[in-house]
Amino acid sequence: MRRNQIAAERHSCLVPVPGHPHVHALVAPPTPRNVPDGARNHAQFAAAHAALGRLQGVMALLPNADMVTRTLARREAVRSSQIEGTQTNLSQLLTYEATRGATGMPPDVQVTERYVTALQHGLARIRQDGRRALDLRLIHELHAELMQDKAGAFPVAAWRTEQVWIGSSTRIEDATFVPAPPSNIQGCMDEMSASILQYAPRDDEQDALSLVAQLAIAHAQFETIHPYHDGNGRTGRLLMPLLLAAEGYPPLYLSGALLRAKTAYYAALAAVQLQGDWRPWIELLTASVVEACDESIAIGQDLVATAERWEQQLSRYRAHSATRRLPRFLLGHPVLSVQQAVEGLDVSQPAANAALNNLLAEGIVSLVNERQWGRVFQATEILARLDRPSEPAKR
Repeated sequence: MRRNQIAAERHSCLVPVPGHPHVHALVAPPTPRNVPDGARNHAQFAAAHAALGRLQGVMALLPNADMVTRTLARREAVRSSQIEGTQTNLSQLLTYEATRGATGMPPDVQVTERYVTALQHGLARIRQDGRRALDLRLIHELHAELMQDKAGAFPVAAWRTEQVWIGSSTRIEDATFVPAPPSNIQGCMDEMSASILQYAPRDDEQDALSLVAQLAIAHAQFETIHPYHDGNGRTGRLLMPLLLAAEGYPPLYLSGALLRAKTAYYAALAAVQLQGDWRPWIELLTASVVEACDESIAIGQDLVATAERWEQQLSRYRAHSATRRLPRFLLGHPVLSVQQAVEGLDVSQPAANAALNNLLAEGIVSLVNERQWGRVFQATEILARLDRPSEPAKR
């Protein structure tokens, strides 16, 4: 990355890269404490916060919201991993979770599943300690969960020790962006943690950062620092649902919207990094919040309506039988093993088998390749709904 690629006002943040004349790395400028001039659009922020309010209200009243959000979390894991180029789809991830077998699966199914465990870990820490859980220790823990399969290739849960660069070329001279040298990472991350992860308005600040502004700044600042050898994108995207959860909102999963705008997403982050121009990223992030909120609401409402229709279809069975309880459980487990049904419904294996056979006879579930996976079922209608674009949410 050469000096002429960087906006003049950021030249003071450039440092030479040893062994590479004319190449400079960018030490991330201090984390913004307000929305930079030119990126302030009150209407966009108002729309994003209104969408968050709608999501919070709907999820508070939605029956079986915990099952819906469980499935949405796995959908997020697939989308966030696909931004990085993985091929695993939602059905494959859910089948892998149900069977714990990777035979016949894309090789990156385990990579995608690690995102689920990292997200669950982060949410558990947030539930226990609130916003103060969002610290550098948690970031290392998230990274360790994500990258546990690559622990032998480079340090996991430790800042990178080598200079890296971003771009399609193997030559640093041709890089799109060269983030800070390893010696600067700790200082940059300490400053980011104090300024935005543990954000609290200071007495001398006129305007407090809204929560959506904090999401935008936290993610972009993390990606600018680029503290790890690998896994920065997924770790950085995890910060956004965790920030929302820490402030009492349902976890909102933005990777679907960002995947659909992948080219604009990367370009917007590059504009922050190279030019200090926050406007494209703020515009994309606020629009993505609205899109993701409306999508989550629509999916949640549609899935619950589907379960209610199935319950009517199964009305001849006892109200508290495993057969009648299974439709709601399928909202969180659209691909389901018999053992998962046993544990989730707290019934015997014969009862779980019988219930699943009843749903199979009704066409509610279908049997996944029994020779390969054993008794594993899938609710095709739920999977199809999760894969299709959402209509605007009902208001």
